[in-house]
Amino acid sequence: MEEDYKKWLSQFRKGYIELCTLITLKNSGALHGVALIKAFEEVELSINEGTLYPLLNRMEQNGWLESSWNMPKTSGHPKREYKISEKGGKILPRLIETYDSHNKSLEKLKEIR
Repeated sequence: MEEDYKKWLSQFRKGYIELCTLITLKNSGALHGVALIKAFEEVELSINEGTLYPLLNRMEQNGWLESSWNMPKTSGHPKREYKISEKGGKILPRLIETYDSHNKSLEKLKEIR
């Protein structure tokens, strides 16, 4: 049973974190991965770099994100920053609507006795 739960949770989190990533980048502008992780931690959504970076790469391949290297003006190393693309901005309202609709259905189902 635990293995089944872990498989389900993995699939659920992928879609949920994609949605949260698009919302965060729409609201905050371009961010690098560590800044995204910190933004998620602020709302008690935990994610590690090993999960986030493959997800960001997949979202970029799908055309939902764009990235560029940000070269620091002083010291430090370059950081890849991600921003929501035009395609990502167009699909985001549909994703939110679908999530909200499914969440309402879940709440109604939980009320049935």
